[in-house]
Amino acid sequence: MKYRMRTPAYPAFGLTLVVNHACNLRCSYCYTGAKFNSAMPVEMGVQAIRRALASVGVGGMLNLGFFGGEPLIEAPRIQEWMQVARHVASAQGKQVHFNLTTNGTITDECARSILMDPDVEVAISCDGAPAQHDKHRRDAQGQGSLARVEKTLRLLVDAGRPFSVVIVVRPDTLNGLCEGLAHLREIGVTRFTLSIDVWTAWTENDLRNLAVNVDAAADLWRSWLPDVSIDWFDTRVAALAGLTSVGASTRCGFGEGEIAVAPSGRLYPCERLVGEDRPGHGLKLPGLVGDAGDFLEMGSPCFGQGTGCASSSGCRCSNYLRTGSTDGEDGLLRALDEAVHRSLERLITANTASHSIAGGNYHE
Repeated sequence: MKYRMRTPAYPAFGLTLVVNHACNLRCSYCYTGAKFNSAMPVEMGVQAIRRALASVGVGGMLNLGFFGGEPLIEAPRIQEWMQVARHVASAQGKQVHFNLTTNGTITDECARSILMDPDVEVAISCDGAPAQHDKHRRDAQGQGSLARVEKTLRLLVDAGRPFSVVIVVRPDTLNGLCEGLAHLREIGVTRFTLSIDVWTAWTENDLRNLAVNVDAAADLWRSWLPDVSIDWFDTRVAALAGLTSVGASTRCGFGEGEIAVAPSGRLYPCERLVGEDRPGHGLKLPGLVGDAGDFLEMGSPCFGQGTGCASSSGCRCSNYLRTGSTDGEDGLLRALDEAVHRSLERLITANTASHSIAGGNYHE
């Protein structure tokens, strides 16, 4: 393993606290491993926040995320960490923004206050209609969780609270993707993040089916514009238009400008790599959260045999999970990129043609 080093302060830095390995659900496809109570100590979270803010230049931004397990199990601690982050950031002339991914089933008073906090970017995991969601996202008693999640979605919609829904896209639920999108749209969801399951096996037939369903989802997205955002299409449209750029720190920093801290204090390049955080974990970074005053010397780890950290998929973490290398090329991620690109080209061509026809009719 090698590291790309950096010493100047970041204009933006991403810190994710894995607040506990515990969860009240037992989703069959969950990649974080066994569910057990191992809460991050409050002081450890404070250390991580101070170290991350020390890595940000004056006027810069700390993006502080909370992950699990189910993070809202630790809602009181999250509130305490948010208060610390706000205070320290303000004293240092910096900004802080929060994000949280939750299964949407915990809505006690403390959890609700976090969900309603305008400084928190909330993402609710929900796979759509009952046939898709309850197939995998069940509680410890084996009961589906959709009814509880929908109550939370409606709570947020009724409050006018912006949020996004994360839909896991898998081979066995792929044909229900559009049904799920439409179901959630009826509830009032307007922002969707489609998360392809990189931990499961995809056959050639699955990849062909993926392309068909990407095309259908693109048509839904087009029909819902401008009121609805679906990340697969929004981000690529922006890229095609030349509106995106890679700054000093991105969400896919893989250890550079982005660090995840486990409840043990171990450090990882991405929260998705933490798993059960057992001793000897091959993907952890050197040291512990309390070992230094900032993260500027952490650098970005490059696993595998390649010469660089660039990934054609745009996500080094996903690329590593699929290929064992940050710069390898994976068939699933490539197939997804190509399917989305083809769908967008089709929509753009059709839109251009319709405008040309409309323009011709006008001049007639």
